[in-house]
Amino acid sequence: MFFDDKRNFRRMQVNTTASLTTIEPIAGLNYTAECVDLSATGLSLHLDDLLELDTLLSVDIASTHPNIAPLKATAKVVRASKEDDGTVTAGLEIIEFN
Repeated sequence: MFFDDKRNFRRMQVNTTASLTTIEPIAGLNYTAECVDLSATGLSLHLDDLLELDTLLSVDIASTHPNIAPLKATAKVVRASKEDDGTVTAGLEIIEFN
């Protein structure tokens, strides 16, 4: 199967819970989101709250397998929107893995 996607890295559909904690501009706000997909440089989320662009977040995604480490990263909000159906989506760029 061929994709017409221009991304440098393939996205994996994960559909799992992600815990988010803001770092900047206001530290310590916590959110729970559904991580829809993940790549080497970013992730897409569905959540209840609209995140501000350029917000820095700590992202934690638990592993479902004991031999696989949880994902811990610092990421920046590069896209955020509220859809017509009320769903909030956000695109995060991974700044560094922790």
